[in-house]
Amino acid sequence: MAKTKRAVVKPTTIEPAVKTQPERGKKARGSEPAPHRWRAIAGVAGALLLSLIIYGLRLNKIIGHPFVDDAYYVLLAKALATGQGFTLINTPSPGIMPLYPPGFPWLLSLVYRLSPQFPQNLWLLKSVSLVAVLGAGVVAYRYFVRYRGLPPYLAFGIVMATVLNPALVHFATSTVMSECVFTLVQLLTIIVIERCVSLKGAWRYALLGAALASFAFLTRSVGVTLVAATVAYLLKERLLRAAMIFVAGTVLCVGPWMIYSRLHTPTPAQRQEQKGYILESYATQFWQRSAGDIDSGTISLGELPARIWKNTAEIMGQDFGVLVASRLLPILGPTVMALLSFLLSALAILGFVATVRERITVAEITVLLSLMITVAWPWAPLRFILPLTPFLVFYLLMGLRAIYRWRRRGSGMMDPRAQWVLLAVAAWLIVAGNVVTHLDYIQRLDDPSFKSRGETAAFEEIETMLQWSRERLPAEEVFASLNPPLVHLYTGHKTISAQDPVESWETWNRLGVRYLVLTSPYGVPERDSAGRKITTVYQSRRDPHLRVVDLGPPSSRAPWGSAAASAPK
Repeated sequence: MAKTKRAVVKPTTIEPAVKTQPERGKKARGSEPAPHRWRAIAGVAGALLLSLIIYGLRLNKIIGHPFVDDAYYVLLAKALATGQGFTLINTPSPGIMPLYPPGFPWLLSLVYRLSPQFPQNLWLLKSVSLVAVLGAGVVAYRYFVRYRGLPPYLAFGIVMATVLNPALVHFATSTVMSECVFTLVQLLTIIVIERCVSLKGAWRYALLGAALASFAFLTRSVGVTLVAATVAYLLKERLLRAAMIFVAGTVLCVGPWMIYSRLHTPTPAQRQEQKGYILESYATQFWQRSAGDIDSGTISLGELPARIWKNTAEIMGQDFGVLVASRLLPILGPTVMALLSFLLSALAILGFVATVRERITVAEITVLLSLMITVAWPWAPLRFILPLTPFLVFYLLMGLRAIYRWRRRGSGMMDPRAQWVLLAVAAWLIVAGNVVTHLDYIQRLDDPSFKSRGETAAFEEIETMLQWSRERLPAEEVFASLNPPLVHLYTGHKTISAQDPVESWETWNRLGVRYLVLTSPYGVPERDSAGRKITTVYQSRRDPHLRVVDLGPPSSRAPWGSAAASAPK
């Protein structure tokens, strides 16, 4: 009798440690759940409750400080929600379009339509990130169990290490940044593409993957790595038809925006009016020493290796430790923590290599391309590697697994189950460290000294100054600020960037700029070009850098030449 052929399942990155989905679903629908299933349900419910409590207690009213990006996101969301298009509604001249991708502001605009009163709607705007983080946890669990073959308890540990990561929680509760949404969309794209490959290039999943990857790119431009990684992965798997469908779908989704943004590129006059990274191309920002800071100068091609080395050292010696061992920072001190971070980074690199040797998936290509862009970009790397957190934790654990296997193989003793227990213990130690970090922070919120020095107190001072500006200064006055979107959102005044006052002096006069509203220690002039002391009409008692400066009526003040560039305080 001829033997029947059995379906050949492509090996995953690691050998499966759990039953396949069809095997787990054999139980009759009407049967009662097993006791272990009740425990799993209770564990998930407890983890969800813990996460919601931590996020809820850490939620605050901070926006646009110290980051300016999230204030721009909310500003653009308001513009879309109020029918003014994807434009900078804070500028005196109408119709200036930013070079930001529109995905995240569009998502926020849906929420803005439900509750248009700012800042009362801030908690609702931040809930988008909260939902995204929880959704990313669900998708990550599915990914690690289904496509990485991890035991549920280990996959759940990686998920909780991600959801409760202090940096991710901070971005979800103290900002309105796009990192959380991007993390979710990136994970969704990866799991859909894996599904496409497992079905031998099913066109529906290739098209869905294209839509998700396009939204990731339109949320954060670094999402281009996800698009490139997917094409490379489909070609590696010899799924040419699926790759062509994916490329065509991506072009259809992204192409109109690329054409529209090219046709509406800000003019030189608009860039002169509203300076800053919001109107600068990524090509221009790449060669600046600090992306978006025109005063930082530019670098040459020969200086690029030094930047790459600097960012690589920062990721390995600081950021990776922040992601997986933040609780140890105040205990070990900066020097020992840097050494630990390098050690953990080396372990993750070992895990990445071990994973690649077994099988390269779209995740590995995405992580590699993302890190290549990150180390070359002139900005703090943490924001770029944050959406990679679940994969970085996974590679760290795979590094531990590689060492365990090497040691056990040398002794001739291999216990397949023991390795999963070891990795689960490591994952849940990371979770425990994250929880303790959050509890310590929440406990300090009631400390009077922390209340007066913390980020919330600092932002309250900014709010007080902006409220004073809205109530005391004429509504028709145009403000200059290094945080123009935040000032506009709180005061309603038209605002422009306060970068480079010497070069912008004529533009400020033409637009009628009289007041500088300073929300940071930077850009505080002491005297004008004639040597006259600048008049300060408002100054915070707690933070002397927070001030409102009266430049005088534009028609009466002297030209501000190069002599005006007195050093900021």
